[in-house]
Amino acid sequence: MTTKEQQLLNAIREGMDSPGCGWLHEVTPFANDHVTAGVLGSLIAKGLVTSWEDPESPLPGHPCYWVELTADA
Repeated sequence: MTTKEQQLLNAIREGMDSPGCGWLHEVTPFANDHVTAGVLGSLIAKGLVTSWEDPESPLPGHPCYWVELTADA
């Protein structure tokens, strides 16, 4: 696991309102959306995190993503 993967995984473990889940934009430790997206994609591919887009995101063109640890994380 890379350092960035571990950073994002730890941030998701800490969570937003409760451990292990939250809105990606609230928990990410990175200031760059492209870095966050790449690292999240890697964690999803490894089966450690699930994520889905909120169909009612408040800003058009700027979707919000919910992230959650899997049982393997």
